[in-house]
Amino acid sequence: MMLRTLLLIVCLGVAPVIAEDRVLLKFDDAEASKTWQTVNDGVMGGRSDGRFRINDDKNMEFFGTLSLENNGGFASVRSREAKLGLKEGDSIAIRVRGDGREYTFRLNVPRSISRNSYRQSFKTKKDEWIEVTLPLEKFVATWRGRVFPNEKFDPGNITGMGIQLSDKQAGPFRLEVEWIKARSGPKVTASMLVRRDIAYVEKGHERHKLDVHAPTEGEDHPIVFWIHGGGWRKGDKAGVQSKPDAFVKNGFVFISINYRFVPDVTVKQMTSDIAKAIKWGHDHAEDYGGDRQSLFVAGHSAGAHLAALVCTDDRYLKAEGLSLSNITGCISVDTAAYDVASQVKNAGPLRGALYTAVFGKSEASQNELSPITYVAEGKGIPAFLILHVASRADSTARSQAFADVLKKAGVDASSFAAKGKNHGTINRELGLPGDPPTKALFEFVNGAL
Repeated sequence: MMLRTLLLIVCLGVAPVIAEDRVLLKFDDAEASKTWQTVNDGVMGGRSDGRFRINDDKNMEFFGTLSLENNGGFASVRSREAKLGLKEGDSIAIRVRGDGREYTFRLNVPRSISRNSYRQSFKTKKDEWIEVTLPLEKFVATWRGRVFPNEKFDPGNITGMGIQLSDKQAGPFRLEVEWIKARSGPKVTASMLVRRDIAYVEKGHERHKLDVHAPTEGEDHPIVFWIHGGGWRKGDKAGVQSKPDAFVKNGFVFISINYRFVPDVTVKQMTSDIAKAIKWGHDHAEDYGGDRQSLFVAGHSAGAHLAALVCTDDRYLKAEGLSLSNITGCISVDTAAYDVASQVKNAGPLRGALYTAVFGKSEASQNELSPITYVAEGKGIPAFLILHVASRADSTARSQAFADVLKKAGVDASSFAAKGKNHGTINRELGLPGDPPTKALFEFVNGAL
């Protein structure tokens, strides 16, 4: 009973903060089509033909042919006027399957407030469902092709929305929309493409899934794999708080990983899961504008231990056809499990029982699952940044000892003691503006590239 209580305390320290979604539009009822209308360049003499319908899957299809004749070049579908209840800090999230073309999402206010509409572009992937997140603060005021970058708007005044194609490429187009939502929670400032629940093991376990957050434009973006914590027994890839926004805004692809837990599997199998997810990200890097030559592995708490283990014990990556040299850097956030045997000896009976339940009671098994065991010169171990809570004695002692061993082996390693943090806040606040550990993190990754 005491062990269960301790496990609960540990897991509560990493409770995820997840964005809240409110559905603005779905297309699963008979009235859905009545709230939309097409507006094409025919109003200005053009010849584009844009249409929409609600298909058998209860999704909206926006389709037709874009023409550049007669100074035309746009087709659009727009909702009729209705208050949307948007507020400062919200984002628009939209799930679409497109044709690889770039579309524009537009927001409208009553004409009595402004003649302008507010627009933000997003790129689709051909024949693939994606989720796109568009922060309200990134929408730009436009009117008849003119842009007014300094004009701000009150989200509460938004009464309409629409999707437009005006990419100057004549020819057929098709965009399927499953839903449009307002997203609140951790503030989003970067437009991003999101794909959720991607299986990284074919016909694998239900927890062999990952989420990808990627910039909507560009290529050769460095990739960060994030491993959640939860005492090796619980947790979820959705509990990423502001991290996706922070990384995407700085030009990174952010991949959040789920993995299996003890007691259903061993720590070895858990670490193998992480290696398989890294392999998936490596092989699919170009699909999301990523650079397979710039891979970072990061995690918090139990996830920090797994990140450090996969970046020191080369057996896991080798099993997937990769090596430690494929990893550019590792960021471990507040774990004391670099040297499990030492941690067990100094942890006291309750916390020691937590570790032995996960790593076994023998010193041999504990050493086999300790990142410090595998540190040696000439292995190609990547650079390390070790973030830890300054006031947490065990994490501080193990972090410093691990950093020292890495440095003696010729590995570029540094540690950062986060003052005024606890085990939960060092994770929850990572990615926020003005956060010292976040500043240290981006200095590290930018220096490693």
